[in-house]
Amino acid sequence: MLKMRIITGIISFSFLLIAIEAVRRRKFKEKFALLWIVSGVSVFIFSVFPELLFKLAALTGVYYLTLILLFSTIFVLLILLYSSIYISKLTENSKELAQEIGILKLKIKELEKDKNE
Repeated sequence: MLKMRIITGIISFSFLLIAIEAVRRRKFKEKFALLWIVSGVSVFIFSVFPELLFKLAALTGVYYLTLILLFSTIFVLLILLYSSIYISKLTENSKELAQEIGILKLKIKELEKDKNE
C-alpha cells in the first residue's frame, strides 16, 4: 500500500509540474489549467492522505473505488462542458470574422471598381 501511495504521489506531483510548466511557457491557457491543477492537487492529497478518501467514502456510504470513479467522471464531464463552451465561443468568433472579411472584400472590390472608372 505504501508503494502505491508513493507512486501515485509522484505521478500526481509530476502531473502538476507539467501543467504548471505548460502554463508558464504559454502552451496552455490559465483558464484551462485550473481544472487540471485542481484535479492534480486532489489526487496528490488523496495519495498522501488516503485516509481522507476512505473517510469520505464511509461518509457517503460508497466504496472508495466507486468514489474515485465518481470523481473521475465528474472531472471528465467538467472538462467536456468547459471545452464545449469554449468551442461554441470560438465558432461564433469565426463566424463573425468571416462576415467581416466578406464585408471588407466587398468594400475593396467597390473601391477598385470606382478607381477604374
